[in-house]
Amino acid sequence: METAGETKLREYSRAEVAKHDNAQSLWVIRGNQVFDLTTFHTDHPGGSDVLMQFAGQDVTEAMRDSSIHTHAIQAYRVLKDFYVGEITSDERQDQPPASGCDEMEQVEEEKFLDINRPLFMQMWNSKFTREFYIREVHKAHHLPRPAVFFANSFCETFTRTPWWVIPVYWVPIMVTLLVLGVKYEPPNVMLVGFVFGLVSWTLLEYSMHRFVFHYDENIPEGTIAQVAHFLLHGVHHFLPMDPLRLVMPPALSTFLGLNILGLLCCIFTPGMVHAVAAGLTAGYVLYDECHYWLHHGTSSNKHLSQLKTYHLRHHYKDFKAGFGITSDFWDTVFGTQFATPVC
Repeated sequence: METAGETKLREYSRAEVAKHDNAQSLWVIRGNQVFDLTTFHTDHPGGSDVLMQFAGQDVTEAMRDSSIHTHAIQAYRVLKDFYVGEITSDERQDQPPASGCDEMEQVEEEKFLDINRPLFMQMWNSKFTREFYIREVHKAHHLPRPAVFFANSFCETFTRTPWWVIPVYWVPIMVTLLVLGVKYEPPNVMLVGFVFGLVSWTLLEYSMHRFVFHYDENIPEGTIAQVAHFLLHGVHHFLPMDPLRLVMPPALSTFLGLNILGLLCCIFTPGMVHAVAAGLTAGYVLYDECHYWLHHGTSSNKHLSQLKTYHLRHHYKDFKAGFGITSDFWDTVFGTQFATPVC
């Protein structure tokens, strides 16, 4: 089967496009252009069902219909990544945009990073201004495969983390902390410390996402600061659906974890340090697995669906709000909710 990355750009009849009307091959037409969304429909912020009902059809007017799904200019930018061709000249339709300006034409074509080439050296050799970098890195792009960071395969290995690595690596550490902790404190005290750590993680999650990952406009001018920002969180906004860049690499999370452990040792007594650290570890594992699911999972549960919509709105509509991942509680407390409610 041809994919968005392999199909040669050519002309298609509407009948040809109509044959691609299922999950294994999902094409749509928008403004006489043809797009292959086979690798994207399960990641669609509005859910796969929204796209499936228009598989093989013209979505020009549907994308403007907010009663179906609201699309920001970001949606048209993402759509361009899946362009495969044009409708044949004899079947092209005159479709003047409703607002007098074609949304696709509003998508700025700035020279930033080529997602089909190793990203790290592009960033390292760049001379972007801070303003340009922050603007461009928050414009989402999509690839039907994991992006390449390094041309060197050994270095590349350390940039890729499957979702299952997190529990495999961190759960044994959490259990070890609890086993060691009961040598200092009884189980009931350990339980209190564990729950305290687990609940505290939600605030730590929010604070890190807002003040560290989204330091954004406050980063210093210069390439090194931009490279650091890109590696820490920028790449996640640039390629939000990359399945191997959704959870934190163990090397980075271990470094952060050791620093947090050192701080806990200054605050709590032995035993309680172990309990709180175990609770924080459990919270982190739940957070990272939840984060992966919010990007690639589906659910008929209303609460989970709303949580997914909430987080993807942070990516596709407003990266300056909605910093909570596992809940919007701290966004509500600190007033960083989105300007309009998420339905």
